[in-house]
Amino acid sequence: MKYVLVIAGSDSGGGAGIQADIKTITHLECHPLTVLTAVTAQNSLGIAAIHKIPARFISSQLETVLDDMIPDAVKIGMLYSNPAVNEVARQIKKYSLTNVVVDPVLKSSTGTDLAESGVISTLKTVLLPIATVVTPNLFEAGILADKKVRGPHEMVEAAKRIKLSGPDVVITGGHLKDKCMDILYDGAHFHRFSGSRIDTANTHGSGCVFSTALATFMARGETVVHATKLAHEFTRTAIMHAYGCGRGSGPVRPGPWRRG
Repeated sequence: MKYVLVIAGSDSGGGAGIQADIKTITHLECHPLTVLTAVTAQNSLGIAAIHKIPARFISSQLETVLDDMIPDAVKIGMLYSNPAVNEVARQIKKYSLTNVVVDPVLKSSTGTDLAESGVISTLKTVLLPIATVVTPNLFEAGILADKKVRGPHEMVEAAKRIKLSGPDVVITGGHLKDKCMDILYDGAHFHRFSGSRIDTANTHGSGCVFSTALATFMARGETVVHATKLAHEFTRTAIMHAYGCGRGSGPVRPGPWRRG
């Protein structure tokens, strides 16, 4: 059994965050290890409140887990404060963790800030240099690259800039107007994974599912390129099986899926 460590926030609505991560890892037949970084009071309409977990307690969770089980991959999601970013980076280096996927969660799908002031700079200087892959969406790529990202050409240019921080870059293009396309840049080549747009408003949690699937496929021994392809396909299937839940955007379904 392969272990995938998830360091992320909780979604009380159950559609994104660590809840979506656990469902994804379990469906892909690996074991989830979890470290909670924040607790949100949210539903399908938005986030009402955020309670950040103190960095010292994040560290305690990490050390307790890692003293017993070393993961085959790591997925890092919401890190709300600078101390949290610094502590997670310290533990990754302390335990020499590999296959580290960073999903730079900066805003919720309903527009709420999910990171305090200064976190972006700390992510770029402290966490990205020790990550294997970073998976921003168009908005997040624009913040990390310090430029607007609206189309494929800008995705390419942003990926080049972000790669200067160290990790391979996968910019997810689910918000592109014409078609859905993810672009991977490994420093030498660009790889594109595309598909037709899926007509649904229920996409809550898609970014979490993609980054966690990518980490899980890497834990199972796949290369970054093949893991990205598989994560792209897995997330598309999860979106195809999305469902309404509450009065807002419903969640994607990262398995199990009905057959036939």
